[in-house]
Amino acid sequence: MDTDWQRAFTHILTWLILACGLTTLAAAQTLTPMREPALQPNLPAPAQPATPTQTTPSHLAGVEADKIVRWTLKDAIMAALEKNPDIEIARHNVRLSQFDVLAAQGAYDPITSSTLNYASQKTPNVSRFSGSSQNFLQNDAFGYNFGYSKPVERTGGSYQINFNNSRVTSNTASLAASYNPALTAALTQPLMKNFGVDSNRHLIQIAKRKLDLSDAQFRQQVIQIVTSVQEAYWNLAFAIRSEEIQRDALKLAEKQLENNREQVKVGTLAQLDVINAAAQVENVRQQVFQSMQTVAQAADALKTLTVEGPADDLWTANIVPVESFELKPLMLPLPDALKLALANRPEVRQFALQKEMNELDVKFFRNQTKPQVDLTASYGLTGVAGSGASFPDQNGVLDPANVPSAFVGGYGAALRNLFDNSFPTWRLGVNISLPLRNRTAQANLGGALETGRQLDAQSRKQLQTIEADVRAAYHAVEASELRYGAASAAREYAERQLAGEQEKFSVGLSTTFLVLTRQNDLSQARGAEAQALTDYNKAIAALQSAVSTTLTDNSVEIRSGKDEPVNDGKRH
Repeated sequence: MDTDWQRAFTHILTWLILACGLTTLAAAQTLTPMREPALQPNLPAPAQPATPTQTTPSHLAGVEADKIVRWTLKDAIMAALEKNPDIEIARHNVRLSQFDVLAAQGAYDPITSSTLNYASQKTPNVSRFSGSSQNFLQNDAFGYNFGYSKPVERTGGSYQINFNNSRVTSNTASLAASYNPALTAALTQPLMKNFGVDSNRHLIQIAKRKLDLSDAQFRQQVIQIVTSVQEAYWNLAFAIRSEEIQRDALKLAEKQLENNREQVKVGTLAQLDVINAAAQVENVRQQVFQSMQTVAQAADALKTLTVEGPADDLWTANIVPVESFELKPLMLPLPDALKLALANRPEVRQFALQKEMNELDVKFFRNQTKPQVDLTASYGLTGVAGSGASFPDQNGVLDPANVPSAFVGGYGAALRNLFDNSFPTWRLGVNISLPLRNRTAQANLGGALETGRQLDAQSRKQLQTIEADVRAAYHAVEASELRYGAASAAREYAERQLAGEQEKFSVGLSTTFLVLTRQNDLSQARGAEAQALTDYNKAIAALQSAVSTTLTDNSVEIRSGKDEPVNDGKRH
């Protein structure tokens, strides 16, 4: 009996508790929408969210939307090679080096000379032995001389040929009018100092090495510009892809906002969920605007490398990269990459040329420490002919001067007398100059030797830098490839997470906050995947630059003009 009574009491108490709980829950659900305005009665009502129909521009100012330029990577590279001012400047540097070689070689250009002069002299005759009975002495001379001189590049010597001519009239000579041709050849040849190498030959050799150096610097400049174009191209491609990702995220956020509004109308969501979704829309819209700015900056960076000047039409064009992001497998082992770098890097070639120039300096300055010993030799021929003079004897009768018949005649007779080699003159000698201390030459030699040791240290440092560059670029390629694999998987998981969260939200098992969080996660995952793929392509370009295969890998052939002849500042 007691047991039945206790069981009945327990049942009644349980039903009372359930009834009270349901009543409280219903009251709470009824009052929940009314509590929102009363939470902060002293603050203004929250602003209404922007409508999802707010427009987002397709691009920023300065670009014509219908002026589209679709470029492959090769198109961008060729535009840079054709228009980039830095390449043009580097090519001019090569041309300047060519003119330096031409100027240095000009030291061995032959020199011709000629002089024409006339002299007349009339002086009082006060000597009984003057040969003239007149009270004055008269001499008139007309000279026409020619010369030719040239340094000898092979031996360091020089030679000179002079052909002097004069026609002389005199009232004292046995020939009243005479022709006096003279032909002289002189040679100077260094035997110690300046033998084998002198300042002129040294300058020519240095100028030729500098020409090769400017050619290597031109190649390095081209590689740097092509690498910069590759990086700018992929940066623009990524920026455009990033903007697309943000615009897709904006569409998702706007769709979520519309869904929340519909659910508020039917009473299944609170107004706060609409405000949260609207805030998400505007936050994503800001990211779209930021992406648009990034696209504009990336496009301007690529245009800077590929336009000819400020008036180029490309500035207002909308560049669209059409090269697909590819994950090409790296087939080059690291040891082979290091060997390629040492064989191809322009810096290695530049240091080799600098060492060659230093060796030329050492050879020249060592030669300059020797004494100056020069062999000199000359050989000359003389001829003469003219018309005989007449002088009065004691009785005043004119008596012709006694002149050999070989000397009587005109200019032709004088030349015959010259080339008969009847009247030669020759000289042979040695000139010696010995500085007592010669500190200048010794100091120059010491400086050249010290520069050589410095270049050895700098060369070792450069080789270490190349080793580090290749390793860093190689590791960047490997890391980017691994990052892309992980980022691709993360993006797939983020897509599944968002789909699952949206499905849970549709049946009331999730919240707006979680859906928006998954949307942000997906946007970040897509951006990370695009960034990893972009970094991989940029790393490949950096590796090509590190091993100096940028030009061959991109099928680029460009010449500096080093081998084109120059003459008087004009191309042949």
